This record gives sequence, structure tokens and C-alpha cells, in this order.
Amino acid sequence: MEGRYVNVVLPGDSKNLTLCEVRVYGTDNVHLTGNAVQSSVYLNWNAHSAIDGIKLAPGEASFCSHTDEETNPWWRVDLLDNYYITQVIIINRIDGNPERINGAEIRIGNSLENNGNNNPRCVVVPSISAGASFTFPQIEGRYVNVILPGASKVLTLCEVEVYGALPVRINSVRMKFVSTSDPDNDKLLYQLQSNLTSRGITDVKLSWTKPPQREQKRDEEKGANC
Repeated sequence: MEGRYVNVVLPGDSKNLTLCEVRVYGTDNVHLTGNAVQSSVYLNWNAHSAIDGIKLAPGEASFCSHTDEETNPWWRVDLLDNYYITQVIIINRIDGNPERINGAEIRIGNSLENNGNNNPRCVVVPSISAGASFTFPQIEGRYVNVILPGASKVLTLCEVEVYGALPVRINSVRMKFVSTSDPDNDKLLYQLQSNLTSRGITDVKLSWTKPPQREQKRDEEKGANC
């Protein structure tokens, strides 16, 4: 549910509402609109299989991503925007070789240097069975990488879920006033601020700037404006 205000209401007469703490989390799985790639593809187990919404399925590495055996195999999802990321869930394969993911690193950031593998490391994945959730301090980033350092490694991911929220953006709007007389700047700002406040818009900072007048020069010989 999208919203700005969160209310807790206790209906009825003669009620007492006591709240020792309220925490609000955005729980959207933000990766579903992203694009996934990986360092190599074994057979038909491509990178998108790790974000197809199918967590566990019978069969050999069914609906999982799977790289060739190589040095430092990696997988990356592009979230298409910067997010405040607080949780990454990795679902490991269950049909065999669960130890292959041991030592994998989750890296998050905004750089594509070295295919995104130079972004800050958030966590090192220990041994996991069918799945594990990794929660860490809020990190802002667009790219989420899973890299498995070392030689002769195979990276298999049956599902990767990324949870977070879009950061608050501060936008600026420029408005142009046209007047036949010199306006009262302070009065205009006051009226505009009052109108915005009456519509519930209070987190706005207004300021007034006057662009410099273009200097007019005249070519005395030709009698024309430059």
C-alpha cells in the first residue's frame, strides 16, 4: 500500500491506546522490474531464472541460474533505480551441491566498474541449505551483485529477492512570473505558500530570484541592436 501517513486507531468508547514503539517497513520485492545478467550461462539456466518468482521446484537446478565453472563467477540484477536496500534473500538449490554457494559475497552500489563487483560488500554468505535471509544496515544502490570468489567455482541461485524502498527525492520547480509592474516579491511568496499549505503541501521551500537583464548594446555605425 502506498501512503505518506500511518495511523493507529483503537475504535470504541473509553479506550486507551499505548504504543511503546512503531516501526514501518516497505516490504516490496523491488527486483521484479529489474534486469539480471551473469558472468556465464550453463546450458539454459540463465540469470533471469533467479528473479522469475519460482523459489523451489523439483528437478536438477530447476528454474535456477547457473554459471559455467570459472574464476570469480558473478550474478547481477539492475534495479533500474537507486533504492534504500535493507534485505536480500537467497534461495539455494536443494537437489544437490548446496555447498557451492559457500563464501559468496553480496555487493550493492551504483558502479558498474568490474561488472559491479567493486561495489561495497554487504555480507559474506556462509553455508546455507534451501534459503537464507541477509539483513544489514540500509544501503543505497542500484546494482545488487552476488559474486563467488575463487578459481573453479560454479554459482547457482534459485531465487534472489531484494527488499527496500525508493529514497526520498528533493525536486525543484522553477516558475516564471510575468507582470507589467514590479511585483511585491514577499507578498507573492506568502500567497503561494498559503495556497500550498491549504492543499496539505508543507514540505516546500520557496525562494525568489530575479534573472539578470540582458545588456543591450548598439552599433553606432549601423544603428542596430547587437
